Amino acid sequence: MADRSRDQQPHQHPGRPGLTEPGGFRPAGERLITLDALRGFAILGILLPNIFTFAWPSAAMMDASVMGDSWWNTLAFDLNATAFWGKFMFNFAMLFGAGVVLFDRKTTPVDRRPRVSDGWALWYRRCAALLVLGLAHAYLFWFGDILFWYAISGLTLVWWVRKWRASVQIPVGIGLFLFGSMLMAGLMFASVWAAEAGKIPASDLVPPADPEIEAYLGSWLDAFRQRGITTFFFHLIFVPLFTPAVWGMMMLGMGLTKTGVLTGERSTRFHAALCVSMLLLGCVTTVPLYLYVRGLELGVPNGFIWQAVSQTAGVPLAIGYSQLIVLACRANFLRVPIRGLANVGRMALTNYLSQTLICTTLFYGYGLGYFASVPFPQLFGVIVAVWIFNFAFSTLWLRYFKFGPFEWLWRQMTYLGFRAA
Repeated sequence: MADRSRDQQPHQHPGRPGLTEPGGFRPAGERLITLDALRGFAILGILLPNIFTFAWPSAAMMDASVMGDSWWNTLAFDLNATAFWGKFMFNFAMLFGAGVVLFDRKTTPVDRRPRVSDGWALWYRRCAALLVLGLAHAYLFWFGDILFWYAISGLTLVWWVRKWRASVQIPVGIGLFLFGSMLMAGLMFASVWAAEAGKIPASDLVPPADPEIEAYLGSWLDAFRQRGITTFFFHLIFVPLFTPAVWGMMMLGMGLTKTGVLTGERSTRFHAALCVSMLLLGCVTTVPLYLYVRGLELGVPNGFIWQAVSQTAGVPLAIGYSQLIVLACRANFLRVPIRGLANVGRMALTNYLSQTLICTTLFYGYGLGYFASVPFPQLFGVIVAVWIFNFAFSTLWLRYFKFGPFEWLWRQMTYLGFRAA
């Protein structure tokens, strides 16, 4: 890009001559386009797995036959399971960790030695606001919300480890992620064992489709009742199990930001080598394991098992995808699409919530009522249409406003009573 040298060069911390800011971030008020483009990529990509539960009962994430016996549905399920499922959420969580480093930069005083407690009140206000938005999103619109999990992680461990060295954050982050993944896998495998041993009905492991179809094709109140029950038990069961994994993803994002891996500050050779090696490793760890799980003959859908191991196996793919975008940010011929992707990323919260509003309006009964009736490949058309909206709306909005509408709301909720940095 024409201004790449300015975008990628480390900047001196204002008021501290000779001190480079973590991750080579630009001065307050400026943005690093690489991180914005990565956020945009993550937001667009996360719609691919999410569309399954927007348009169909949640059992469709475990069994392609819920959508009908079509090779298109099977192909879409296989592609989602191997190439998309969990990868974009992983990158989105890492970028939240990058945001912690950015936020720390804004709240670190320049006139004295920094303390771990610096900025905690503003950070907790920010995460509390995100928690409110996440709960509203989950209970009022869609149970698959991810904002709640990021807010919970931000309100607990994440802020207090932000000043650790990258050499500590990266291995500890990997360890926490693997620990959380093992907890989730343990629950899944224990459930399968109980079903195979006749301790519980196998049908209890997969949400029945009929109640969801009836509720989501009904009124908003019908959908609210169904969604409320699902969300409540989802949070109750998985907060202690899933949160350590989210901590790990965020800590890894902090470390990779400080080392310049996510911000694109390393050499092109480094980013290219990391990209190729991670994509190849990801294919090796994902595809054979998926084929093995798919061939198992159990009393539950094989997708139930795959949920327990897919994200762990796909971590190299997620990192490889991020490096593809980092490399794309360096290519002059991709300048226009990267700027568009960065616009989507600047309005990541708005675009994430807009995907829910568009899809629930299209599929739910209080909207157009297409729930459980649109299979693949038509759903690919829906995905592309939403992507086009995200690109067009973001570009148009940012011509006239500095923040997206929900970014502005989040900022107002955060800085109420404080001086905005």
